Amino acid sequence: MANAAWLTLTVIARNLARAVGQLAGPDLDTATAATLRRKVFTMPGRIVRGGRHRRLRLPKAWPWVEAITTAMELTTAMLMRC
Repeated sequence: MANAAWLTLTVIARNLARAVGQLAGPDLDTATAATLRRKVFTMPGRIVRGGRHRRLRLPKAWPWVEAITTAMELTTAMLMRC
């Protein structure tokens, strides 16, 4: 049972990573897991609160800020439709 649970979790994680890569744009559409980890998942940022909202503040000089911002906006738009 533990192996089945582990396999299920890894498949879910892979599918979520692929979805984020596709939402981030054509540059990361076919990126490997290592590339997604380096460019998207280890992004420097911090969560700030203001006006009863939480926001993710990213550095402006970060090379992939547009890709992750696009992915986050599309994800939020999909969640708002549900």
